[in-house]
Parts: sequence; structure tokens; C-alpha cells
Amino acid sequence: MAEFWRPIYNTLACWLLRLIKATLRFEVKNQPDCEPVVYAFWHRNQIYLGLLRIGDPMAVMVSASKDGELIAGPSARMGYAVVRGSSSRQGSQALKEMLRYAKTIPVAITPDGPRGPVGTINPGLFYIALLAKIPIVAVACDSNREWIFNSWDKFRFPKPFARIKVVYSDPIYVRSKAEIPEAEISFRKAMADIERDF
Repeated sequence: MAEFWRPIYNTLACWLLRLIKATLRFEVKNQPDCEPVVYAFWHRNQIYLGLLRIGDPMAVMVSASKDGELIAGPSARMGYAVVRGSSSRQGSQALKEMLRYAKTIPVAITPDGPRGPVGTINPGLFYIALLAKIPIVAVACDSNREWIFNSWDKFRFPKPFARIKVVYSDPIYVRSKAEIPEAEISFRKAMADIERDF
């Protein structure tokens, strides 16, 4: 995207997303009372969770790719602290930034992003939880009206006036490197349990 158009795109996209959110009806269950935590959700659901938490202090990790810029700019305009990076690009620097934010506010990550495959879990999720000494909370959602894109993850986008159910898991703790495999099992089980109930 040409530099001239970037601020215009970011502003228009931000206001379009806010307008769409105003039409949506969210039903939220089990949202944590205490933060910071690491919120983790599949890449295909990021618009839903991004819309839900507009205005809340939160740091989000967005791919450093050109495609990531389409999300990063509007996300920053909506008030999120945007950290650019992924497992394949600028990963260590992004991890350091996420850890810095995790001292004071929740952080959010899509463990199978930005390129999948679907359901992949990048270990960075567990290292953020371990090093920041904060729990992981899995998040999943369901919608009665949506568009599904022909992308690797079947990216979801809500239609106006959709009813959306969002469910948070109980906290998942990672107290040592040795606990990471068990934490991954717990994360996958929590996600599967939530999605089975939709």
C-alpha cells in the first residue's frame, strides 16, 4: 500500500469496524476478572475478538508482513498496542515487546498465525506465559451470521446484526519449560471443549 493511502485506509477501516460493532450483539461467558493474561485464539477469529475488546488496554501481535499491515494500522487506531512480528519474522524482538506489555496489560496472540497450518501452536505462546508469569486464557467464538473467506484459515468476518457468543477458558498456567507440553494439551482441550458447546 502506498504511504499516502495508509492513514486514509487506517481511518476508514477503523470507523467501518466500529460501525459494524455497533450492530453486533455479544454474549460473553467466563471473561477473566483479573488481568494481565495471555489471550490465545485461532487466527480466523481475530476480527471477532478484536471487535469485542475495542477500547480495552491490550497488546496484540500482528504479522510483520505486508498483509499484516492491513490489520496493524486499524488495530492501532482502535486503541490496541500493536506489536509487529511472528515466528518467521522479527520473532525475538516481538517476544521482548510482548513481555514488556505483559507487565501491566493483557496481551493477545494467534498461535497458528500468520500462515498456519490451522491449529498449529507456536511455542511463543507458552514462553510469553512462562517468562511473564501470567496465565494463558483460550478464547473461542461462534456467530449466527458471517462471511467466511477462501483463505488458509477460512477467515471469519461478522455480518451486520450478527449475534456472537464468546467464551473464555479457565486460566492455564506454565510454571516451567517442562510444563509446556502439558500446557499445550490443556490449551487444545480447553479450545475443543468450548467449540463443542457452540
